[in-house]
Amino acid sequence: MIGLTVALPFLSSGGASVSGDAAPAPPPTLPIAVTTRWHPAHSTVTLDGDRVTAASDLAGLAHASAPTGAGPTAKIDALGRPFWRFEGDSYLEIADALTLTSRDMSVFFVGRFHQVVTRSPVFSLGRADGVAPNTIQSALETSVEGSSVPALRTYSYPRNSSYTDMAKMVTGSQMQVVGMVGRGNAAGGSRLWLNADRITVQQPYLVSDVAGAEIGRYAYRPDDSGTWGRFDLYEMIVLDNAVTDLDGDALVADLMTTYGIVPAVNQLVLEGDSIMRGTDPVTSGLCPNMVLTDPGAGLLGPDWRVLNVASTGAAIAKVIERRDAPDGWITTPLSGTNVLAFELGRNDMAAGGQSPAIHYANVVDYLTDDVSGTGQSVLAHGWDIRALVNIASATSLEADINAYRALLRDPAFAIDTQTEAGGAYAGQLQLVETDLITVGGDPVFASASDASDLTYYAGDNTHPSIIGSAVRVTGGDNPAHGIAYGL
Repeated sequence: MIGLTVALPFLSSGGASVSGDAAPAPPPTLPIAVTTRWHPAHSTVTLDGDRVTAASDLAGLAHASAPTGAGPTAKIDALGRPFWRFEGDSYLEIADALTLTSRDMSVFFVGRFHQVVTRSPVFSLGRADGVAPNTIQSALETSVEGSSVPALRTYSYPRNSSYTDMAKMVTGSQMQVVGMVGRGNAAGGSRLWLNADRITVQQPYLVSDVAGAEIGRYAYRPDDSGTWGRFDLYEMIVLDNAVTDLDGDALVADLMTTYGIVPAVNQLVLEGDSIMRGTDPVTSGLCPNMVLTDPGAGLLGPDWRVLNVASTGAAIAKVIERRDAPDGWITTPLSGTNVLAFELGRNDMAAGGQSPAIHYANVVDYLTDDVSGTGQSVLAHGWDIRALVNIASATSLEADINAYRALLRDPAFAIDTQTEAGGAYAGQLQLVETDLITVGGDPVFASASDASDLTYYAGDNTHPSIIGSAVRVTGGDNPAHGIAYGL
């Protein structure tokens, strides 16, 4: 029985915090020589509490450092592997001994991306805010445009809207290897890697011999803390030359083997409002997509890509906008199973003033109307649907939520979506009964009184707490109530 004690390991999203100085160990050998390499498990790491203040370069050239309180959080995952968590308020400065030229350099990263709101910069040239040579954007980042899914970019290329095969370069919260090589067009153009996939990208603007770099921020214009990169870093490698395709392929393959990473063939997209997105105190590293992909958690296989596209305040109009976006999630299916899991309704029935019946009808339309520009519905596109039965909220919404739950459970829902036995999309719709989750036999999301419990709610009668968010994902006592059960 999966109860609270089993849910607790997920609460740091696969990682226990580290205190004290981490003891280095000999690093694994790479198939090519590299210029610099930072590795939470093998660098000599100095901490202030659990925040990194210094980390050695394993190649001995350019050490990393951060002001007190500004470095990433040092953690260890369930497999015993150290990593550094960047949650929008963290960065590392790379010493000026590392000098890079945009058209003759390489960067490779092993880790996991949190939800991407606009962009998540991984590595950028220079260390001084406002210094002109740094104005060509980050050397490696993942970015969204409008309602697109997050995709890799190097020096702002390619634009998400100009990708020819974007599905290959979509970043998720699972473990992955990503990389870039900067080259001029005369030398064949730049490259991007995501695991075993490699694409050619146009050359960046030329900036030469830039001293220093930053991990986790766009050095030229970092903006405010809270807007920086959000990712878990397991290893970072930088070269002051443009590696060949063969050497890049060999390095990526070696890193994938070292970390047990396989290409993603299945995809789970999480959609909804701030309940699905996660809100304070559920940080970006603790949100549902990160819990689902925790190394060692076993909730999903390593060949699943998980995206969380939910947003604060979202109602039916916003999720339709994301569904219909020309470079949105429906445009980037993988070759295996593609699943959409959503919870929606709190905002529609509260601020939106919709009755349960109207909201239900809108949800049916969301699943059955043609996606803009495609002439097919989400179901006709072959996506499996997991409709989460809404968790409890405030007393003022209890009657509406209960009525909407009943509509989801009515056999008419399958008939209305043609997912009943013998229907056009038979078997493609499944309810996830998160409202029935119990811990130790006690309900946690069923009623308004549950929503006032500060163990599982964040104190606002709406959003799950850190513990509640993890339990909502895992299913509590009954794994069948978990988001990814059976995938």
